[in-house]
Amino acid sequence: MMRVACGTALTVASILISGQALALETRSYAMAWFTAAVSNQDGDCPGGVNPEVGGQYARNLALLGYSGEDVERLMAGYEAGGAKAREVMQIMTYRSRVNGKPANAYAHPAGVIDPKLNSIVGKYAYGFDLDGKVGTQSFEDPDTKQAGVDNELFRVLGCIEPMRGTINNRPSFWTFIWTSMKDTTPVWLVSVTGEELDTDGPVTVTFDRSMDHLKFNGTGEARHDVTYRIDPDPRSHHVFKGEIKSGVISITEHKDLKMLQDPLSTPEFILSNTHLRLKILKDGALDGFIGGYQPWETIYWSFAQGGIDAEQTITGELPGVYHLMRRFADAAPDAKGQNTRISATYRVEFVPAFAVSTDPADLRAQAE
Repeated sequence: MMRVACGTALTVASILISGQALALETRSYAMAWFTAAVSNQDGDCPGGVNPEVGGQYARNLALLGYSGEDVERLMAGYEAGGAKAREVMQIMTYRSRVNGKPANAYAHPAGVIDPKLNSIVGKYAYGFDLDGKVGTQSFEDPDTKQAGVDNELFRVLGCIEPMRGTINNRPSFWTFIWTSMKDTTPVWLVSVTGEELDTDGPVTVTFDRSMDHLKFNGTGEARHDVTYRIDPDPRSHHVFKGEIKSGVISITEHKDLKMLQDPLSTPEFILSNTHLRLKILKDGALDGFIGGYQPWETIYWSFAQGGIDAEQTITGELPGVYHLMRRFADAAPDAKGQNTRISATYRVEFVPAFAVSTDPADLRAQAE
């Protein structure tokens, strides 16, 4: 199949069905935003937002058995900074226990005493009903009002201050991640193909990774109608059956999605039971959500590979996040019954773009 698409309504293929020529058109888009979908509200963390790093480290020292006097002394040195802070940092880095011996807490989080971080207790979360069930722990989507929404990643991370926010007030952590990623990661492309893309009907939705990085204007916003080359690597090429209904693009088959992503944090983005909902905006852009089940250990690694530096600047407590993910993971149990995947939803935005194949076979076909 020729992997050529464009950002405007352009006929790219004709096929013969029942003796009639059927013209198909394709519109392509470049991803202009990618962050975890959040919908925080006042009171959604009944136990309070999780402590910042200093407060958490004091708790961790107590869990390790340090006396109140020692905790006070150690934390005074930590707050003083410099060489005096290193003692606490050393203790925190090696607070895991493996066979009774200190071990790196970020590489061996299961050996860290669970600090029992707070998690979201609320009604609303963006996402999809992935398991077809409405349970006592299910969320309701604030926009669609769909019940039975599964988004346990939001439950896990939603009481960490830098990860809290709303659709209109983006969390500082996720904004930082996207700002960094858009400069280092080749852009993702989505192409929608169908008979009449301005009306309701069946479509195919194709995901590809570009060989190029996102182009943006002087304000930092993604530029419309830029031409991007499709990476011929098949690992990031996926085609889904879908539909357009009432100005919303969705996929109707919920198979796996695997996309090469950011080599510095998340080398591969993996979803099973993939769901997609994209609203077509007046300017031709798309705004919506993508979700499914992710391997939660991969998500943990994306945080923990930064070690204590990431802990101090982002979460305040990395092994605690590991324990929460392990507790709330809700799919794909292993032989011991531990779920290996967690439901997650991401906010995505796309701008109109031109996607051009670089496959030699496609280029020859175009020439002919």
